[in-house]
Order: sequence, then C-alpha cells, then structure tokens
Amino acid sequence: MTLPPVPRPDARLLLVEDTPSLQMLYRAVLRKAGFAPICAASGTEALELFALHEPQIVLLDRMLPDCDGFHVMTEMLRRDPGARIIVISADAAIANAVEATRRGAHDYLVKPLGDTRLVSAVAGAMAQAARERQTLACLPAPLLASSDGVFQGTSPAILRLRAQVEAMAASGANVVIHGDSGTGRHACAERLHATSSRADKRLVTVDCTRAGESELMHALFGTQSPDGPPGGAFETARGSSLALHEPQDMPHGVQLALLKRLRQDELAHQAVGRNGPTNVRIISITRLDPRSDVRATGLDPDLFYRLAVLAIEMPGLDQRREDIATLVDNCIATLARQEGKRFARIAPDAVADLSARDWPGHLRQLGNLLRQAVVMHDGEVLQAAMLPATATDAHAPSAAPGTADDTIDALAGVTLAEAERRLIEAAIARHDGSVPQAARELDIAPSTIYRKRMVWGGADSQGG
Repeated sequence: MTLPPVPRPDARLLLVEDTPSLQMLYRAVLRKAGFAPICAASGTEALELFALHEPQIVLLDRMLPDCDGFHVMTEMLRRDPGARIIVISADAAIANAVEATRRGAHDYLVKPLGDTRLVSAVAGAMAQAARERQTLACLPAPLLASSDGVFQGTSPAILRLRAQVEAMAASGANVVIHGDSGTGRHACAERLHATSSRADKRLVTVDCTRAGESELMHALFGTQSPDGPPGGAFETARGSSLALHEPQDMPHGVQLALLKRLRQDELAHQAVGRNGPTNVRIISITRLDPRSDVRATGLDPDLFYRLAVLAIEMPGLDQRREDIATLVDNCIATLARQEGKRFARIAPDAVADLSARDWPGHLRQLGNLLRQAVVMHDGEVLQAAMLPATATDAHAPSAAPGTADDTIDALAGVTLAEAERRLIEAAIARHDGSVPQAARELDIAPSTIYRKRMVWGGADSQGG
C-alpha cells in the first residue's frame, strides 16, 4: 500500500475515538504517516484537550459515550471557527453527512476506514490550513482602513478625530472607540497607542467575540482565574495598551474577573502613592455607543464605567464625503501595484460617482469596490465606467421590496459564488456585524462563514 505524500505537520491533530482498539489502530496509522495525534476517548476529555492544545485538525467520532459528537463539534467550532473537524461515523446515510457539513464539518468519513482514506483526509485538511495561512499572510493590507488611510482628508469630522486622538494619546485613561464596522476603529486604536508614551511596547489585542468563558479567562489572565499566577494578555500589556474587541460580548464571568483585576490594580497603584491611571491602558473597540443606557450595553455597570472614561466616536463615510477624493487618489496607485496593473490616478467623473453613492460598509466597502475595479480593468486612469455597481448606490433605481423575483433579478449575471457572498454579508450587516446571529438566520455553522470570509480576505480584525 502506498500512502499519499503528507505535508510537514505544522498543526496539532486531536483524535477522538472511544473504542480502544480503533483508537490504537488510527493512532498507529497516523504516526506511521508522520503525524503525532493527541488522543481522547470521550467528549469531555476531547474538549479539555482542545482547550489545552488548540489543535487545528480534529478527527471526531460521531458517537461518544458521554455525548453526541455533533455537540462536541459545535462547541469546538464556537471556540475556534478555524478548526477543521473531520467526523468519523459508522452511519453511511447521506443525511448525516449533509448534517455534519451544515454544522461546519470539514469532512465526513465512514467506518471502516482504510489507511489511505484516513491519512488523505488529515493531510488534505492540513494542506488546506497551510494554504489559507499563507494566503492570509500575503493579502494586501486594507489601505483605506489602515491607520494612514483612516486619517486622510480635511473634513471637519476627520480633523475632529485627529484632535481627539492627539489629546487622548497624552493620557493613560481607558478609552472606548465606538462606531460602525468598517470605519477604522482598530486603526484608530493603533494610532492612539502609537502616539502615546507606551508606543515603545506593542499593542496587545484580545477578540472577545470568538471564544468561550474558559478560553477568554486564559487569554486575558493566562489561567482560568484572575487570582492565579500572572500571565495572559493583561500581564503582557503591562506598561502598554490592551485593546479589547467588542468587550460587551464577554461572558459575565469574564467581565467580573476583569473587574476584579482592575480593582486589584487600582488598589496596588494607590498603595504606592500614585493617583493617576494604572499600568495597563484598556482601549475598548465596540459597535455600542457608550452614551446609551448602561443596562443595554451588556456590560457590568461597574466595569462599564471603568472602561468608558474617555470616548471616541468614529465618523462614518457619509460624514466625510469630501474626503473621498483624497482617499481614493492616495490609494489607487498602491492598489495597482499590488494587483500588477498600470493605474496611476482616478478620473474626476469616477470620483464624482463614488461621492454620490451610499457607503453602509464605510472605508472597507469603498476599498473593496476600488480593488474590484482595478482587478477587472487596466489602464492609466480609472474611469467611472470601470466602477462596479453596488446594491446601495445612491443614484441607482430602488427596487420594489418583497418578492423572490426581485431578488433573483437583482442577482442576474452574478456568479453563484458572488451571490453567496452577497447573501452572507447582507445577513451579517442586518445583525450589526454578528456572525453567530447571521449564521442562525442562514441556518449554517458560524465556522462556515468565518472560513469563507478568510478566503474572501475580509477579516474583521483589520480596519474594523
């Protein structure tokens, strides 16, 4: 028997199989092929090892002694949407394979397994993971949503934003940066840190939307409890800034743990005779307006008032339309270089066209549209006729709402992949950027959306 070539394993592999003889067999085959699986015999053990080792590939038996394998898969994908789960089952029913895929499984294998099929499935999952990591590493930065791009222009809104950042950079007080996704909230946090006295240390960032309570505890404190030994992002950010992405999405237990750590720091700070800010500056990046009723924010009130000492509201693109000419003119040549095209400038009629449109996705949407135009055309001057239409053009005729035929007509001439992308992004927008809620509406696994968005190059962590 000749096994397929296996890429060098650079991702951890977790094997979950409760039958001892099968676990031993699979482990022997995988080790012979060059893999070193971590093994679990129950759902509980699998989740514990998943949290401890953070494997990228999981071979998961469908039937486990303590719970359903689908339940384990759902929990794993909730903790890490990028994990690739290969479900193993003795049931060859197509319905089960479809259900596994709908829930976010990467592959579905039917027992009895041949050595070649088992190794091929693992090798394929690892190869795909490696390709995606390489693709993401090579993706061009979102120019308009970068720190340099966000702060370009002379509109009153951007001048006010610059002044706020400059004033707040000199302080060590906690800051809330709020506004729509796509306005450049993360870029603002980076600039705030880079212009502060803490700029000699890196900005530490924690995403509070994609992990459960135990994972966030570990990410923030390096342990499952704030009373444990120092560690985690909070300790790493000593003397620096800690950016929390959507802190209102933290489980209540994590909020209380963070509040406790902040209180401890305040007491320690006061004990040495200091009345100023503590040694970790927290920058909260959120879609919520801190001026709203604290009970509607989802944050513990005491924690809310500690985080929201200062506030920056990110202006939407509709508040700075006069900056569009500067924004697009400054990035078109860079986009052309990234895509191997000749464009050096954008025509006045194209600028006028862009300035007349609505931009619910703000800077990110504008940048994506410009990149589409550059990819699909060539020349030295980007003309208005080269710009793709958008469903939200201010000058486009509005469609009558309500019928399925309207939706079909709107997608005429669009590829299936692009139609799928539009439907997913529209669902996310309807739910204020919440991928889990959009996934529930579309009846698919959140991990499926995360994976597709990584392929599209629309990672929220950049420029959000």
